[in-house]
Amino acid sequence: MVLLVSMTTFGQGNSGLGFNYQAVVRGVDGFVLPKQSVELRFSLMPGQQSSEASWVESHNAMTDDFGIVSVVIGKGKREGGAKTTFANVDFASAKYWLKVDIKEGSNYRELSYTALASVPYAEAATNAVSSPVGSIMPFAGDASKVPTGWLLCDGREVSRSDYAALYAVIGTAWGYGNNSTTFRIPDLRGVFLRGVAGTWPAMDADAASRLPRHPGGNSGNNVGTYQDDAIRNITGTFDGNVNDGNAAKTGAFYNTGQAFSGSDGANGGGRIGFDASLVVPTGTDNRPKNVYVNYIIKY
Repeated sequence: MVLLVSMTTFGQGNSGLGFNYQAVVRGVDGFVLPKQSVELRFSLMPGQQSSEASWVESHNAMTDDFGIVSVVIGKGKREGGAKTTFANVDFASAKYWLKVDIKEGSNYRELSYTALASVPYAEAATNAVSSPVGSIMPFAGDASKVPTGWLLCDGREVSRSDYAALYAVIGTAWGYGNNSTTFRIPDLRGVFLRGVAGTWPAMDADAASRLPRHPGGNSGNNVGTYQDDAIRNITGTFDGNVNDGNAAKTGAFYNTGQAFSGSDGANGGGRIGFDASLVVPTGTDNRPKNVYVNYIIKY
């Protein structure tokens, strides 16, 4: 039987990198146990009275020459808890307590249950406002360098269980995936973002005709919908005289360039051509000046 008699923890806002745990291991006789193999289980509890752990992991460790064991909590073997990954433990949401058990034979025995200590920078991180799940932001780096906790907005299907927090926020607004175990994240490649018109439909007169970006996604005046490019319709008349030897003819001017009907002198046929590229920049789509970024979403 062994006894842990001291602990030093260094907490941090959860980057997913874990935090250090150190203890001296002594036997029941009070003597330290150098070079002793121990199996420890750590449970992160969101509050002293919590009945369910957010994260549970185990470590097989060896004490050093002085009976000290050191592990990094967050890097052990997952044993359970409400969170599927250590990075999903939100240390800013509660005052966490650490429960430590040691394995004796086939059973675990509780050794300590203490509030997590933290260093000053961790306190600052706790008080800082982090990006909420579902936040979208531009990212200036390459797609291969998206930071931990974020996904590239490329419309892929992801697991509803692995990304449960994100699924709880966006659901199937951007596509239902396989309509069972996956869902679509936003697909923002090559498009601009636009705020939902909501209760102010005058800001998007065509809101009702908006379409899902992927099957199963939202349509109409809702988040996640897609709208193809277009230009405002231009209407009017062009009054022009056609000399057919009799009288002036008046015709409508359309974007096809055709001004008058008819094809012979008796009816006064005519056509007007134009080329906007001679005076303004043109392209194959409608766009302002722009630069490329990658959009990423917080999960």
